[in-house]
Amino acid sequence: MIDPISKGIDDLGNSLLQALNNVQGIFGKELSVARPIQDNILQLIGNTPLIRLNRIGSEYTGVQFYLKAEFLNPTGSAKDRTAIAMYIDAERRGKLKKGMSVVLVGAGSSSVSFTWIGKVKGYPVYCLVPLHTSSERIQMLRSYGAEVTVTNEGDLSRLYELAEEKAKKLNGWIPDEASNPANPNFHFKTTGPEIWRDLQGKVGAVISAPGSGGAITGIGRYLKSQDRRVKVIIAGKPNSPFMEYGKTDNPKERERIQLPAVYDPKLIDHYFHVNLDEALHLQADLYEKEGIFAGLTTGTVITGALRFSESLPESEKNERNPFNIVILSPDRD
Repeated sequence: MIDPISKGIDDLGNSLLQALNNVQGIFGKELSVARPIQDNILQLIGNTPLIRLNRIGSEYTGVQFYLKAEFLNPTGSAKDRTAIAMYIDAERRGKLKKGMSVVLVGAGSSSVSFTWIGKVKGYPVYCLVPLHTSSERIQMLRSYGAEVTVTNEGDLSRLYELAEEKAKKLNGWIPDEASNPANPNFHFKTTGPEIWRDLQGKVGAVISAPGSGGAITGIGRYLKSQDRRVKVIIAGKPNSPFMEYGKTDNPKERERIQLPAVYDPKLIDHYFHVNLDEALHLQADLYEKEGIFAGLTTGTVITGALRFSESLPESEKNERNPFNIVILSPDRD
């Protein structure tokens, strides 16, 4: 016989499940209580959901915005994809073997992802950061398992020189997401197909911040391979090399601009410059209107997406079959 307390808990659970099923039913889906068992935490990287934005951009008839929630990766960043791709590639090529170390530069999301995966895989991780790195970022890296060295350097090229010296001493591997083709290839094989699958091939445009250039290159390459009409867009700060490249058509000027080797500018259809105030405003709007807390970069990308939708010709907009715009939300930072 079930005691009253247990029965009450059971009834509450059933009622909550029914309520959730009702909510899911609005979107034509049923909530399953079953969850597949994962062999390890790394299998949770990727396969992030698309979230329909219901209030932001609702004034644009015939256009629907979706957020690709990369902040739902295990460390809260799309860089988990980049990092796991490069670990797998390095191991397969024999560049990273048991007993070796991983040497990182900087305290950004990439370093967090590489540190976390290194910890899971059993590689010691050493991270060199600039002098003025915040104590919070240093503590975060240490919490994930990195041995952090705060240098007196502020110049990125000098930091990489120090990293190379350390790697030689430790028999270490230095990942370089800006030049490693495993970076865009992983997005070509995972992120792009996920978007295509979830929207059943009805993708009008995808927009991202530049980052290293790997994500938008891999995603854009895949989506255009499925439908060459898909628009691939970048939104970013005005002074970045990517945006400088995008605002000129002069071949000689473009040759002078240094871009990451993984980035393919031929895929990009539009560039949108976004200032800090605009990004902050849309970041706040995303939480106020949709209940989604994402990073400042997401505010930048949403701003670009709204601007792009304003430029869409009326012939592209259809209430019954809306023009779908996918916004890559890379992290919560």
